[in-house]
Amino acid sequence: MKKQILSIIFILSLSFSSSQLISYEAIWVNDGMEEDYLSVEELWSEVKKQAIADDIQDFWVVFKVEKDSTNAESMKKPDYIVFNGFKDDEQRKKQTNWKELAMKVYKGKMSKRKFEKAWEKTPTVRKETRNFLVERLDNTMWSAPEEGQSLDFRFNGFQALNDDYENYEMKFFKDWHEKRTNAGLQAWWEFNKVINRSKNANQEVTHFTLDILKDGASEYEHPDSSLFTHQMLVKNGVASRKRVIGDKMTMLYSHFQQN
Repeated sequence: MKKQILSIIFILSLSFSSSQLISYEAIWVNDGMEEDYLSVEELWSEVKKQAIADDIQDFWVVFKVEKDSTNAESMKKPDYIVFNGFKDDEQRKKQTNWKELAMKVYKGKMSKRKFEKAWEKTPTVRKETRNFLVERLDNTMWSAPEEGQSLDFRFNGFQALNDDYENYEMKFFKDWHEKRTNAGLQAWWEFNKVINRSKNANQEVTHFTLDILKDGASEYEHPDSSLFTHQMLVKNGVASRKRVIGDKMTMLYSHFQQN
């Protein structure tokens, strides 16, 4: 139930948010420190909530990446992905003393000694972090799930293979997502362009998509799928990109600007 409520909040917030920039943190956790990592995010949850209230950022979401323990390549994926959303570059570049903010948040709720111990744990839980800064180029309208219906989060990274790629996503594939949404199979789709990244991040990926499917969604056949022109658009659209990253995720934490 908690996951479902969070999912609905996520959709509502994305739909009405003015966020244009999103920072992705792909995080690998040190061996044996899974619980410690989650306790750190629990600490940061209240701090991020205050940061959003103070207009330091627009939203914050923590996803756990689902991995197949029987697949060696799958196990190389990050353990978690964190989204930090911003209205614009001016908000993103605001100078913030995060420890002072955290002390303000936990004043009277946690002893100074306990706070210091918890705060010092933050840098110890991550084995590696890779960062991307993306700009949102396009998205669909949201479609809230029915009561009791869960959501499936798919995070994909693509390499543009030619100059037509962005047009194919926004002028052709977006229509496909909208039709899936109207058919009650999809809740959300967004298309983002990488504008900066850390040196250790994947250097091939140029764009990301986030697809949020409704639980039990079936395969969707486009009404024009039998037409030659549609088939050629699919063929050339697929040829304009290469999928580099494909992750299925579960949302654990989220805070958004109240609209």
